[in-house]
Amino acid sequence: MQVGTEVWAMAESGNKRQKDVNQGHTKKQYSDTAKSGAGVSKQGLRILGMTLICFALMLGVAAVNKSRSPEYLIQEYTIDDSLPRHVKFETMPADLPQQAVGFFFKYQGMAQYELCESIVAGKQSASMNFPQQAADFSEGRYIKEYIVHSFETLPGSGCDDLAKQLKFKEYRIVRVTFSQKWSEEALKGAPQWGDGEYTRNFAVGKERGLRGKWKIFEVGMM
Repeated sequence: MQVGTEVWAMAESGNKRQKDVNQGHTKKQYSDTAKSGAGVSKQGLRILGMTLICFALMLGVAAVNKSRSPEYLIQEYTIDDSLPRHVKFETMPADLPQQAVGFFFKYQGMAQYELCESIVAGKQSASMNFPQQAADFSEGRYIKEYIVHSFETLPGSGCDDLAKQLKFKEYRIVRVTFSQKWSEEALKGAPQWGDGEYTRNFAVGKERGLRGKWKIFEVGMM
């Protein structure tokens, strides 16, 4: 009886040791699995983080490029309201100096005087008194229509000293033939240059640097 008990005790002890061994393997396997899962999770988070950063950078670049995207002229602009405006290009600008002058007519005709001021350089900007033009427009005294008939780009001449003073890299003369029409309120003041067709020369200089723009710095008589 005692022998049987000893045998049972030994078997029970063996089973216990086997259970401990099995439990040890199970714990080790669980630990390895947990470590492996943690590694995958960290790697996944790193990939997700890098993806989000790249996406944010792409959005940032797109926004910058959009803000730097050049504005293009179209053939005709019309606003019909209490202060009607109309600008039409029978001939579109063929080069960058002409395009600068084209925007001058577009901004003037659309009463966008702040934008017009941004493309006029030096003393010419002050002499045009854009704030006063804006005030006159609000009171109904303005040129309500420009029809641009033609552009012609000529070599820069006659404005060398001024172009040098303004530190332009180079400049051109853009000759424009156009027709203009004043509002009724403006005509009451008998403007010096009334309705009709005119030809006018614009001196347009290119700023230095890779992003240098063409700007009007001298406007001739009509």
